[in-house]
Parts: sequence; C-alpha cells; structure tokens
Amino acid sequence: MKIQTKIMLLITALVMLVVAGVVSGFIGLQRRQARSEERRKIDTIMAGVVRTANESLAAKDDLMLLSYLRFQMKEYPELELCLVTSDGHTAILGEVRTELLYRTAAVYPAEPPADGEQERPPLTVQLGFSKTAVERQLSEAYASLVALVSGAAGLGILLGLLGSWWVSRRLARPVTDLSAAVQKVGAGDLETSVAVSGRDEIAVLGSAFNRMASNIRGSVRLKEDLMSTLTHELNNPLAGLKSYLALLRTPGKVSTRQAVEQAYDSMAEAFDEMELTLSNALELFRTSAQPVLEPEKLDIGALVADAARLYRPAAAAAEIDLRTAAPEAAIYAEADRKLLRRAVVNLISNALKYTPAGGSVKASVAAAADPDEVLITVEDTGYGIAPEDQPHLFTKFYRASGTDGKKRRIPGTGLGLAISKQAV
Repeated sequence: MKIQTKIMLLITALVMLVVAGVVSGFIGLQRRQARSEERRKIDTIMAGVVRTANESLAAKDDLMLLSYLRFQMKEYPELELCLVTSDGHTAILGEVRTELLYRTAAVYPAEPPADGEQERPPLTVQLGFSKTAVERQLSEAYASLVALVSGAAGLGILLGLLGSWWVSRRLARPVTDLSAAVQKVGAGDLETSVAVSGRDEIAVLGSAFNRMASNIRGSVRLKEDLMSTLTHELNNPLAGLKSYLALLRTPGKVSTRQAVEQAYDSMAEAFDEMELTLSNALELFRTSAQPVLEPEKLDIGALVADAARLYRPAAAAAEIDLRTAAPEAAIYAEADRKLLRRAVVNLISNALKYTPAGGSVKASVAAAADPDEVLITVEDTGYGIAPEDQPHLFTKFYRASGTDGKKRRIPGTGLGLAISKQAV
C-alpha cells in the first residue's frame, strides 16, 4: 500500500471519528432539547388550564373550564383525558386509549366564603397526556433532526475525504519524489535530484539524498576522468614507441650504433613514462585533485629537451620541425619532476597534433623578468585558436576548431591542456 493511501486512510478515519462524535453529541443534545420542549409544552397547557380554572371559580361558571378543556383537546391531540372534580362531582372529557402521563392541579377559590356560606372545596383538574402521542411527536422531530444532521455529516465526510486526499498528497509528495529519485538513481540516472523545502525530517532526508547523488556523480565522473586520462597519458609514450619501432624496422633509418642506443634509450624512457602514468594517475585524480608533491632542484632546459626528445620520431614522421631552445647557462627551479614533465609533454603533444605537415613546433626555456620565475614556452605554426574557443581551452574533453571555425579530425580525447593546467 502506498504511503499516500495510508495517510489518506488515517486522516479519513480521524475525520469520520470526529464527525461521528460531533453528530452523536449534537443529536443527543437536540433530543434532550426536544424532550425539554415537550415538557414545557405540557407545562404551558397545564398553566393555561389552571388559569382558566381560577377564572371559572371566580365566575362560579364550571362550563367555562369545560369549554376551554374541549378546545385544548382539539388543539393538542396528545391530550386524551381531562377530569374535573368540583363539589364531589367529577366531569370526564375524552377516554383512555393509550397509556397516559398524568398531570394534576388543585385550584382554590381566590376569595374567602361570605358570612354564612360554607367553604367551597378546591376544584381539582387532572389531565392525561398520551405517552404514545408524545413519543411519536418526539420521534418525528428526531427523524427530521437525524435527516438534517445526516446530510450535514455526509457533506462533512465528503469535504473530509477531499481534504484528506489533498493533505495526504501534500505530505506524501516529498516521500514519493524521493522514492522515485532513488529508483532513477538505481536505474542509472545519476543526474536525478529532489526539490527540498522546509526543515523537517523529510527535508533533511532529501538534502542527504542530493548529497549522496552528487557524491555518486562525482565518483563516476572521477572514474571516467581517470580512464580517459590513463588512455590519453598512455597514448603519448605509445606514439613515441611506435615511431621508434618503425625507425628500427626500416633499413637505413638508424645506421649507427649511437642512433640505435639513443632509440632504445628513448623507448626505455617511454616505458618508464607509462609506468609513471599508471602509478601517478590515481594520485593525480584523487577527490582533492592534490597529489603529494615531491619538489627537487631541476634543470628546466634539460627537462624540456628530454620531453621533446620523446616526440622527435613522431614529429619527423609528420614532417614537422620540432626544436628546443634554452640559454647556455642552466636555469634551475624547485619543482615536482613528474608533474612538470607531464605539463610540458602534453603541451608539445597538443602542438604537434594541431600543426600541419611542413610546420614547426618550438619548446623553449628563458629567464623571466622576475628572478624567482622561469618561463617555459611551446610555440607552433598550427591552425590557431578561434577567439570563442579560447575560454574553453582547459576544459576536459573540449575539442577546439581552427580559426576558420572548422572542426578537424585530430586524434586524442581533449584532455591534454586540462592535464597540463592541473599539473601546473
């Protein structure tokens, strides 16, 4: 059973209990009031009879009282029997047809007897009201009241159902949305999030879910970035290896022992580069993106020349002139060798990819205006960078077009400059 249904049933049950309690209390109150009204009506009839009896005694006219009683019996059908006793004589009006409820009153003459007159006995009036008729009137009034109250109760229950549906929907919606979001994330839609409002427990749960989904997305992106980076970083030395293998397999290309040794040394460096890439990529792409630095005193010119040497075969195969330049006096700096070499390698690789045959790439080292700085520059005669592409150069997976706006089929994943910037 859905939570909205449970909430709706609970609220509906509460509404029905409240309505039933109110209706029961109201009907009971009205029933007591109806009985009280019936008693007041009988008391009013009796009071009228007593008043008329006093007038009858004062006028010494018994017929006045009897006429009034006949009128009252016609006016009030529940008055079935009237007994009037005066001077030892009893007049009977009506007859006993049902069980009666009796009311009796004794009326004394208002004036004392005159001299020589015998004191007149009191006039006794006894009225018999039909219990059946009284109960019937009460039942009719009660039935009318029940019909009215039942209609009002039905309307109240209907409004309660509508209100319970609306309230249950409002209360269950955050839980329903959260459940749907969990199912989407479970199905692989990691961009799912839930709207959070308020400060209750459901809002706290929604915020926790959004943080969890964000962490999962970050972990997935980190994995994707790691895989893309490994692919990119391994492709660089592999390209150099392939170039040197092609040279070694081509007769006449490597003719001297020194050239062969240089080729094997470069291939060994490429293998070392791949090993370093595999061991350092995980460290580079930790959540904090801050690997442990190992600064040392480096000859920057030698490091740039070493990085360029890895790509000389690839540059020669692409008919690109790859050169390096550095001052005669070595320029030293405190830096992490692996990260700095990674930055330079990716800059040179990127320059070669975007330089057509017959062009040139130059990696140079120079002292900066500030004596505490050194300037590394990689220049090429490639396609250029369109102004609209320049703000996105260091965005992962972004592939730039040339200054003419045309996209070119350049090998790679669009990670080179992003890795260079992160390394720096």
